[in-house]
Amino acid sequence: MNKQRRKELANIVTAMENVSTPVDIEELEGIKSDIESVLMDEEFAFESMPEGLQYSMRGEASQEAQDNMNEAIDAIDEFISEYEDYEVDQIHDLEDDEEDIESEIEDKLQDLISEVVMCLETAAE
Repeated sequence: MNKQRRKELANIVTAMENVSTPVDIEELEGIKSDIESVLMDEEFAFESMPEGLQYSMRGEASQEAQDNMNEAIDAIDEFISEYEDYEVDQIHDLEDDEEDIESEIEDKLQDLISEVVMCLETAAE
């Protein structure tokens, strides 16, 4: 991974660390889109490498970075899906304690932030 993509990932990490409740799905989608952009650049760089380099430590590092970015994207997608389910459940089941739901969402958001930050920092190594 080159210096520019590492810098972009560092900026994405900062954005991810600043996500808070109430959750803004558009903000998470934007972060996911930014990760996908860096991922596409990394995939292009890998595919542009001579085959011998693809099988070198440099190529393996690129593939690991791609795997980590994909993991971060998957985590965001999963969170968004679960969050949307919570919103539907909250509308349909008004007997649930709203504070419990908000607390659970906050806990899941903190888990998401930790997972995505770890994946992106590992990808940038």
